[in-house]
Amino acid sequence: MDSIVSLKLDTRHKILNAALFIAARNGFIKATTDQIAKRAKVSEGIIYHYFKSKDELCFEMIKEHAEGYRHQLVKEIENILKAKDKLERLIDFHFQYFTREGNIFQIIFGKSGGSPLMFNYILKVAIIPYSEIIEDIIRYGIESGEFKDVEPVASASGLLGMMQINILRLHFGPTPLSAQKIEETIKQIFFGGLLKK
Repeated sequence: MDSIVSLKLDTRHKILNAALFIAARNGFIKATTDQIAKRAKVSEGIIYHYFKSKDELCFEMIKEHAEGYRHQLVKEIENILKAKDKLERLIDFHFQYFTREGNIFQIIFGKSGGSPLMFNYILKVAIIPYSEIIEDIIRYGIESGEFKDVEPVASASGLLGMMQINILRLHFGPTPLSAQKIEETIKQIFFGGLLKK
């Protein structure tokens, strides 16, 4: 029985990985289930056995990558003691991840010129859980006396917004700044308003 479950999970992951590979080339909208099936070395019908539609396949791809990103992030910061140091590492990690080629953000919003995804789904499985990690660090910093008594939800959303708008500019629009310069500026602005003097 365990080998059947393992085979199903393996097939599912092969399909998700194939979808990511195909979408990285031309965007998810232009990716076809036929291309995905060929890359995963499964029949097109098998895709629909695991996923009701191409959109559901895309939703699951986003959900898994969001969970994987958060898992990696938590490992990166879990042994750091100071809240400021945790947030600095989070900012660095965010930029390292989202500026590399073929990341999930580029695949969803890049090359294809649009996305069929509902924003509330991305908000639910990716943005809010990520923001909650930042909120927890800010609360920890407030409780330890390192940070001013700011509103954690608004502060976390502000930091996430600053980072992601700049990632958008780096990927899709002309920007005269490097990723490193943007990171330094975000840290300067954010910690200038957050740290107790």
